Order: sequence, then C-alpha cells, then structure tokens
Amino acid sequence: MRLKGKPMILSLVLLVSGFLISFSYQQTNERPKIVQLNDSQWKQEYYYKKQLLEIEEKNKQLREELKKKREAVQDYESNLAANEQAVSDFVSRKKNLQMLAGELPVQGEGVEVVLRDAEYIPDDDQVNQYIVHERHMHMVINELLSAGAKAVAVNGQRIFKDSYIACTGPVITVDGIQHPAPFVVTAIGDTDVLHASMELTRGVVDQLVSENVDVELSKEDKIEMKARLSAGR
Repeated sequence: MRLKGKPMILSLVLLVSGFLISFSYQQTNERPKIVQLNDSQWKQEYYYKKQLLEIEEKNKQLREELKKKREAVQDYESNLAANEQAVSDFVSRKKNLQMLAGELPVQGEGVEVVLRDAEYIPDDDQVNQYIVHERHMHMVINELLSAGAKAVAVNGQRIFKDSYIACTGPVITVDGIQHPAPFVVTAIGDTDVLHASMELTRGVVDQLVSENVDVELSKEDKIEMKARLSAGR
C-alpha cells in the first residue's frame, strides 16, 4: 500500500507544478511589450508632434482673432444703430421745424374760431364799434399760440412770426393778402386745451362778445394747412 501511494503523490505534485509553470508562462506572454523605435521613426514621430503643436497654436490664434473681430462687429452694429437713431431724431426735428416754419404742409386736430361783424348795429352808434378789427384777430391768434397751437391760419393762410395783420375797412389784410369777413381762424394742436383756453371766464371769447363781435368756437378732428409758398408767400 505504501508503494502505491508514493507514485500517486508524485504524479499530483508534477501535475500542479506543470499547471503553475504553464500559468506563469501565459502571464508572461500577456504583459505589454516595449516597442523600440529606430532613429528614422523617432524623427518622423517628432515631426508629427511638432506639426500638431503648430496647428494647435495657429488655431488658438485664429480663435482669438475671431473673437476680436466679432467684438468689433458688435461695436460697429451698436454704433450704427445709435447713428440711425440720431439721424431719425434729426429728421423728425427737422420736419417739425419745417412745419412750424411753413415749409411743409401740416394737418391735425384743433379748433376753429369764426369772427363776424355784428348783425345788428343801432342807428345812434358808430359802425366801427360793430366790426372785426385787427386787434380782435391778434387777441385770438395770440391766445391760441399761448395755448400751444402748432400752426395758425386765417381763412386758410398760414400765420408766422413775421406775419403782418391790418384792418382795411371791412377786410383784413394778412401779409398783403386781403380777406373779407367772416374771418375763420384755425389752429392745430391739443383740441381740449385750445378750446378751454378760448372759453376762460373773462377770456378772449367773452371780450370779443363784449365788443360786439359774433364768435363761433368749435372743435375740429382734422385741419389741413398748406405750406408757406403755397399761400402766396
């Protein structure tokens, strides 16, 4: 029995030893191998790395340049928008000034004041006390301008700072152009403000009535006035 047991143990030892040797050999073959490059391969790899670094540096410079150009474009667009707004404001102001100066026609809401000579004249009174005079026209026009009227006209003829109004008998002369009664004074502006200014207690309308002038005051949704040159100036 002892002789049979020893060969069995020896066989088992040899089997285990063979397995360990085979496993060690397999693990040795699976380890990463170190690749050795020759001089030519080293030079080629160095050249590629150098090219890659140069490309990356160039891309970095291009990105910085693109960023600066985008910022410059944004600044240009902002300045352009500001200039466009400035030009638009200038054109709007210029147009308003031209309207005020009468170089352009103007239209808008406002009021209309009609002045007429008195229909009834007592026999023992003077006629001049019952007709419209230039001072009556001045009262109406000055009140409307003080109330914020943007434009004023008499019988459709624009009134300006240098306009001259004179009474010649039964007619009113405006800048050399005669207008018979009734005299229609129109004013463009805030309708409510203009209307209220004329109807103040002891205001213009009350004064005109007290001086025997027939007055009609009305609000108008749309009043049109021609340019200065079209009015014979």
